[in-house]
Formats: sequence, C-alpha cells, structure tokens
Amino acid sequence: MNFSRVCGTLLLLAATAYGQEESPRDLIKRALDSVPNTTAQASVELSSSRGWTRTLEISGKRIDGAMVSYVEVTAPQDVKDTRFLFFERVNAPDEQYIYTPLRAKAMKIADATRKQPFLGSDFYVSDLVAPEVDAYDYKYVGEDELLGRKCKMVEATPKLPENELYSKSIACVDTTDFIVLRTQLFDKKKGALLKVATLEKVEKIDGFWTPMVQKMENVQDKTSSTLNIKKIAYNVELPDDIFSRARLLR
Repeated sequence: MNFSRVCGTLLLLAATAYGQEESPRDLIKRALDSVPNTTAQASVELSSSRGWTRTLEISGKRIDGAMVSYVEVTAPQDVKDTRFLFFERVNAPDEQYIYTPLRAKAMKIADATRKQPFLGSDFYVSDLVAPEVDAYDYKYVGEDELLGRKCKMVEATPKLPENELYSKSIACVDTTDFIVLRTQLFDKKKGALLKVATLEKVEKIDGFWTPMVQKMENVQDKTSSTLNIKKIAYNVELPDDIFSRARLLR
C-alpha cells in the first residue's frame, strides 16, 4: 500500500498549486501510503475495559510486494502462544492465519472470523488490516481538530456492502502528516454509530509517525479496548522465515 508515493505526491502538489482541492480518495490513499514501508518490531499491550490485559510481540516486513505481519501472544497464560500471520497484498486477496495451542495447528482465517473480536477485544480482525482503497466511494463531510492537528473528515461507503462489516466509516485525517486520528464505524443493521477508533498518542520514531496509543470504543456495548505500543524499532533485520506458516507451528 506504499507504491508510487513520490509520483503521487508530485501530482497532488501540482493539482493544489492550480487551486484544485485534493480528492477525498487521494487523501485516504496518502494516509495509507504514509505507513512505514520498512521492517519493524514492536512490543504491544492490548487491554480491555472488561479488566484484562494481553501482551504481544509483532514483526512486520514487505515480502514480494506484500506487507506481512507476524503476531505472537506472550501473556497471560490462557492465550499465551496464540499466533497470527497477516498477508496484505495489493493486487491479490489478503490472507490471515491463526495458530492456537489448544488445536495445535495453523488455520486460515475465514471471512466470518475476520468479523469477530481480536483476542476478545473491541478490535475486529478486519480492523487490523489496511482497506482496499478502490473498494469504497468517498466524500468530504466536514473538518475537525484532534491532538492539535487540523483534519478533514472523509466518509467511505463500500461499493459492495454485502462483503463488508460496516455500512460506512468516517475517517478524520490530519492534512499535514496524513495520519488517521479517528475513525467512526457504523453498523449495517440501522446505519447507527457502532465503534470509534481514536489515536490518543502519536510519536515520531526513527523519522516515522507512529501510533503509540489507540483506543477502540464500542459505543453500543459501552466497552473499549486499547492498543499501547510499549517499544518499537524500525529497519531491523528480520529473516523471511519468521513470516511463514511453519513459524506458526514452531
């Protein structure tokens, strides 16, 4: 999702110079393209308003054009050694795999499972992978200011709603550094607000803006979960065999 960044930026700057407003689709694409296109390793804490906490180790790398992420749960004991493998591809379907100690085998995550809570949290599996830009129609629906940053609000409506979990989303995008600071997600049953993902803390690490604390609130169930990056490093050496199904079974 980071291809053609330089060419795209030059074209967008040229359009702005002639007084043309950047399209909402292009703003969303710039936000997706701003994600670091390099290797990364992070220690993450996932906590819930229900009173539990999980610790995770996450590694990411681009392999053969796909962004691949390996996630391993390190605590508590009841979910320890649960592992995930995510493949995010540009011109091919995404794939996700899970290994659970109880079943002792790696399984491909079905579409129905992508719409279920990730490790019991308010984040769904589908919330953790980048969307396909051209699967949605976009429009501007307002402006806001979050974390002292001026934002434009972009509404995204799926072109094939039967394939999606949400009826629509509204992203609040910082127009300077292209960070998505808040996303409102609406249910399919009534089109009512279901969840709100808010970036509560962002830091520049090794030259990359990094979402250090992100909260997902389910406004209908009145529950919330928080992803807190405790430590992260970019441009680290990561062998390709980390990102394999064999690694899930180790």
